[in-house]
Order: sequence, then C-alpha cells, then structure tokens
Amino acid sequence: MVKRESKQGIYMLALAAIAAFGAFNEAAAQGRPDDVAVMTFNIRYDNPNDPLAWVERRDHVVDAIRYYDIVGVQEALSSQFEFLKTEIPRFSSYGVGREADGSGEFCPIFWNAKRFDLLHSETVWLSASGEPGVAGWDADLPRIATDVLLYDRQTSKTFRVINTHFSHVGSEARIMSASLIRLRVNRGSADVKIVLGDLNAEPDDQAVLELISMDSAGTGGGLVDAHDAAKTRCRQSFGTFTGFDTGGLSSAPRIDHIFTAGAKVTWFCVDERIIGSFYISDHLPVYVMLRP
Repeated sequence: MVKRESKQGIYMLALAAIAAFGAFNEAAAQGRPDDVAVMTFNIRYDNPNDPLAWVERRDHVVDAIRYYDIVGVQEALSSQFEFLKTEIPRFSSYGVGREADGSGEFCPIFWNAKRFDLLHSETVWLSASGEPGVAGWDADLPRIATDVLLYDRQTSKTFRVINTHFSHVGSEARIMSASLIRLRVNRGSADVKIVLGDLNAEPDDQAVLELISMDSAGTGGGLVDAHDAAKTRCRQSFGTFTGFDTGGLSSAPRIDHIFTAGAKVTWFCVDERIIGSFYISDHLPVYVMLRP
C-alpha cells in the first residue's frame, strides 16, 4: 500500500495554486489514497548556453517530480536520466535514447515502485519503417514514444502509459506520430490509458485531433484532454512553453499535454518553479490527479 504521506507534496502544490490564483475547491485539494498523481515535464536538455545551466536547476527539477506516482520526462540526455534515477530512488523507470545506438534524447517514464509493477516496456520509433534512429516523414530528427504497461497493486488495475516528444518542424510527422500512438494505446485491455508529452502542437492542431479521434471502424482509445476533462483547474487557461524567462507565460502556447481514458481527472495545473528570474526549464511541468 502507498502511504498517504507520499502525496503530501502534491496536495501542498494544489493548495498553493488555489491560494495563488484565488480559486477554492475543497475536492481538488483533498485527494484520496487511490488517486494517481501524474506529471509530464520537458526538462530541457543540458545546454551550456541556456540562461540557467542544468547544474543550477537540476535539484529543483528533482523536487518538482519526486512526489508523483507516474512521470513522463522529455529531452533528457543520458546524464540527466541517470541523475534523476539516482536522486529519486522511490522511482523505477524505463527509457532509451532515440538514436540508433541508444544515445540522444530520452523520453523516460518513471513510476512509484512501491505501488506499480512493470508488466511490459517498449520503445517505438515514430517513422514509417519503425527502425531505430530513423527520422519519420518530414521530421528532421528521430522521434520516439516510450510505452509501459503497469500493474497498480493498490487498485488491481492496469495502466498503459505512453510518453513522447513530437517533431518541432514536421506537421506531417506530428500527425502520423499521433496516428501511430492512437493505434498503440488501443492494444490490449488496460483499465487506464495515459498519453503524455511535449507534442509541439496546441489543442486545435491536427496532430492532437488525430490522437483523440475515432478510427474508420468507429472505435478509438477514448482519450480525452485532461485539461478539458478536469473537474478543477488552477487557472482558467494557461500555456506551457514559456521559455526560461518568467515574462513568457502570458503568451505561452499549450503544447505539453496529458490525455487519459478510464479515469476521472480531478485536478489539472502547471508548476511555476522559479530560480531568480527564470523558470527551471523552458517548459512548465503539467500535472494532474487521476481517480481510476
């Protein structure tokens, strides 16, 4: 059984967001023991030219994700992935690099090892061939989706979780990648399905619509945008790709997403952690509370 204390950090974040934005909803602030806290976070690769170096912000990234049950991270280089694994031993994880030799960007998934057992893990290269290291369609770089199947010992339910980072230049690649993931999320009979990541696409983009659409047979994964399905949000609306500068929030697009099926979304928010005058990444971490 997962101790309730493991979610205290999440509840504190929810309460802080309620206070900061003037909204109060008791149900959003009070979680249940079976609730599942989920985050997606593009942590920004270790770029020495950034205004805030990885070594200066890495402990804050750890603090941002450590209390969650399931976390999908994008843009992690091998050294960053290893650092997160070392610093948060309560997590188990899976991920490989997107290049053919296993290097490059990782899109790893972390999960609470005291609650979830891994049933299956797989990396999917998002291209027509599916070969490792191949850039698909009009993308300029290889792109991957990390797919795990988890068993929740607390609810006796299975969770299929897919974490991805779509092309930032190729619209066709984003649409085709969404189509591949939509087909994949329908495989098997998982009780709860979660797709998360940096899609480089806003909610009305064709790639997002493709991901949540029905197929030609009239079936689909039943995925919904957690932003729209949430019982409570900490703000009416907000973006996620802000840049490091804290002045970028007002015009930020919402391109980091969590989609789900088989669970109620009771809370949806972003975490605005700041060091000096900079966010801890150029994307804000997005988090939800799910009730299976």
